Amino acid sequence: MINQTCYRLATAALLATLLLQCAGAGNQQASRASNNAQSGVTSDAPQAEISEINQLLALAADAQSPLAEQLTIQAAELALADDDIDTAYAILGSLGEDSNWPMTVRTRSALLRAELAIHAGEFDRALILLNGSPFERANELNNEVRQRLMALRARAFLGMNQFLAAAREHTRMVALLRPEQQEQNIDQIWQILASAPPGSLQAQSALIDSYELRGWIELVNLINSSSNNVEQQVRAIAAWQSRWTQHSAAKNLPRALSFTVDVLNTRAERIALMLPLSEAAGKAVSEGFLAAYYEARGQSQQVPEIQIYDTTGITDILPLYNQIADGGFDLIVGPLRKDSVRQLQSQTALRVPTLALNYGDEGVPTPPNLYQFGLAPEDEIRQTVKMAHQAGHQVAVIMTPSGNEYTRIRDTFTSEWEKLGGNVVAAAGFGGSGSYSDNIRRMLDVDDSEARAIQLRSVIPRSNLVFTPRRRQDVDVLFLLANPAEGRQIRPTMGFHFAGDVAIYALPAIYDGLAYDGGTSTNVNRDLNGITFIDAPWLLTSDDPLKSSTAQAFAAGAGPVERLRAMGVDSYRLHNRLAQLANFPGVSIQGATGKLSMGNDGSIQRELLAAQFVEGSIVLPTAASGNSAVDSP
Repeated sequence: MINQTCYRLATAALLATLLLQCAGAGNQQASRASNNAQSGVTSDAPQAEISEINQLLALAADAQSPLAEQLTIQAAELALADDDIDTAYAILGSLGEDSNWPMTVRTRSALLRAELAIHAGEFDRALILLNGSPFERANELNNEVRQRLMALRARAFLGMNQFLAAAREHTRMVALLRPEQQEQNIDQIWQILASAPPGSLQAQSALIDSYELRGWIELVNLINSSSNNVEQQVRAIAAWQSRWTQHSAAKNLPRALSFTVDVLNTRAERIALMLPLSEAAGKAVSEGFLAAYYEARGQSQQVPEIQIYDTTGITDILPLYNQIADGGFDLIVGPLRKDSVRQLQSQTALRVPTLALNYGDEGVPTPPNLYQFGLAPEDEIRQTVKMAHQAGHQVAVIMTPSGNEYTRIRDTFTSEWEKLGGNVVAAAGFGGSGSYSDNIRRMLDVDDSEARAIQLRSVIPRSNLVFTPRRRQDVDVLFLLANPAEGRQIRPTMGFHFAGDVAIYALPAIYDGLAYDGGTSTNVNRDLNGITFIDAPWLLTSDDPLKSSTAQAFAAGAGPVERLRAMGVDSYRLHNRLAQLANFPGVSIQGATGKLSMGNDGSIQRELLAAQFVEGSIVLPTAASGNSAVDSP
């Protein structure tokens, strides 16, 4: 997070530097800047030139209020437009605030401060600014300012996971937008609502205050209730349009929904499934895939013909893949092994759209027609560190099993945490129960504390020294990759070493999904209390009707097996959604493994559910918890 105080302390030096740089610049640019400032016009250039910012600051230094403030604000706006956040902060920090400024200056200053707060992740502060005195009579502001006000409010609400509040701001823009702006606004509303976690919209139903928003909520509920049935979705869209004839989206559907009709008309009729059926992972994925297939057929959906190819023991996948590609299939699902995906990744192009069930090498170009979907730890790590960052943690230590294969996990944790401005002070790999205590002692510098005590005892009589070991006090979060048995030892050991108050954020492996003690896992999991983790909806909820029927058809599996089954379920359900996700990157669908979207490289990205161990039980935050926000009038 950007330290505003530091930038304000440096403002005088920064402005002096900028002013020195602009000495001798032409008067023509200064005149243009002055005219722009007086008329409230900002630069439309895609990248602000530093010389123009200098000219504005030079003019501001010699100008009287309120022109001086207008010029300074415009300079900060240009820096922000150029994505130079630090300079924008420094310039704005030199300005101060004055309630006697004209309303145009006050609104521009507040909007800019709010936008910088959003950049810094200070969403509460942004909403306070956007609901402040300059906007108490928002209806009297011009359309451009009102649109920017609502757009910034929407961004702040989204940053706080207030999806319905964000969508409401966009619905309030409808009357202000020109016809050519409506389509983009409609797409944004749909993207926001479709991205909302299950149950979150209903939890905030008190915000539904208009015909426009009520129509949107009914539409998103209809689509979500038939998310795995494209035919039913198409019928639901048509029925909704006939009921909501005056709605902005009735004649101008979000493009992602319009594309659903194309999905129905172009879906695959023949699919080849490539899996190592003699391996546990391949067997679990096939169980999930076929369970989803038979569920669709049982619902009288039009289903594709499925042909399964066993890849057990095959190291060179290309001959079999090319044979399948010649077989007239519309889609190939698989292979599962990472080395096999790398072989496909090395091809110039693939003749048949292929949903690989693993990821190749990061940074390697992806050939056309190759999509990649798997249970990548990178997605899990990114979401885990984001949660910790949003909770206000800053200094981290990392624990994973030892071994070269886990080095990448620790490195990814470190890089993702540092991207968010966090600091990693230690990382350790444990090799068994005997190494937990030693690793934790070293990570938390307890050893150093004890060594200092030994040194003191050598010079001070023992009877005069009372010693309690201390850990380093800056660490406030532990990122953990461990299975449940390991976690049940690590959590108490942290408390033993005076770190019981350090928050623990774990990857899905911490939860096995199994029942103990005659049907409850409460007692055995008490040693995991307080650990926050993420996992697939398939393991944490009973929302998917397919889960119960799958449990009846197959033997109950531990966490890894169930996650692979969920991956199989999603790999079937994705087969008729790939084109939609590829054409609309901002769109997501609720899957068994998480909320699914597609990256620019064709990789499927997952957002998992958050949970916590409380009194030995798994507790999911309610849809409304932790989402209190300053409401907009």
